[in-house]
Amino acid sequence: MSKEETAIRLAAKLLQFTTAGKITWVDAGTLGPWGERSGRVFKASVDARTFAQIAEVPVPRSLITSYYFGVAEGKPEIFEINAQERPEEFISVFAEGYPADPTDTKLKLLSTLKDLYLAAHDSAKGTQQKVEKFEQLLERLA
Repeated sequence: MSKEETAIRLAAKLLQFTTAGKITWVDAGTLGPWGERSGRVFKASVDARTFAQIAEVPVPRSLITSYYFGVAEGKPEIFEINAQERPEEFISVFAEGYPADPTDTKLKLLSTLKDLYLAAHDSAKGTQQKVEKFEQLLERLA
């Protein structure tokens, strides 16, 4: 199994657990810089020493967005992309916004990472709870 196929499998499982509310993501700030702008990063702890992170990476002077996904072991406070105290990352992939060679695997990777990023964003921002509270408010008005 290729690195991309493994990443798709792991990201899909994380997506499933995130949407079920079993994994909560936190906003980890920005990542980069890649090009001219940094990307927004979300990370989640799976157990005491294993972490995942997903980042949206804007392509400079373009509307194209790429995605970075990584899983590592280490302390959560050092699970950042930096040169010092970088944890052991046992998988990391970068999905191009529009793959130069659009194979089925590359397109599936892009789609899966985009879905995971959106779920992680919603998890970190508490979007589901806010929507549920808003729906309850609307029901009380009716």
